[in-house]
Amino acid sequence: MTAAAPRHSTDIAALIAPRDPSTRLQPASAEDEPFVRRLFHAVRAPDFAAAGLPQAAVDMLLEQQFRAQATGYAAQFPGAVSLIVQHRDEPVGRLMLLAGDAGWHLIDILLLPSTRGRGIGTDVIEAITRAATEAGAHEVTLSVLFSNAGARRLYGRLGFVETGDGVHLAMAKHL
Repeated sequence: MTAAAPRHSTDIAALIAPRDPSTRLQPASAEDEPFVRRLFHAVRAPDFAAAGLPQAAVDMLLEQQFRAQATGYAAQFPGAVSLIVQHRDEPVGRLMLLAGDAGWHLIDILLLPSTRGRGIGTDVIEAITRAATEAGAHEVTLSVLFSNAGARRLYGRLGFVETGDGVHLAMAKHL
């Protein structure tokens, strides 16, 4: 018999246990919005800066994209949970996840650029697959931009396979 999927962010955060004890997940709250906004800007700013636009235009576009993404995710994934990735008691990332009985969908994971390459993302994604397995899910799915070669390599190394094509590649890991 499989367990029912957890439905609340506190339940999911409690299930996802990274191996590194200095990394943990906590449910996002309204107080986390300034951090999530700064995180989004830090991750996406290089994409817009490459266009050579004035900083004021880049800032405006980033804010529009942030609001559009938040609105889009809320509409497309109404049951999703938003979690803050903490490392050494500092927020370093955000994870959005949809947990269903048959499968979990990793909607979005962002880490501060200054924290990448330290194994935090790998640890969190491995913890997600362990938690999904323990919850009785049969797979973890995600989508990634085709142009994001680094993320595609990471997901492939962690056992995800491409299941679709296009600008956003669908990927899945069968559990």
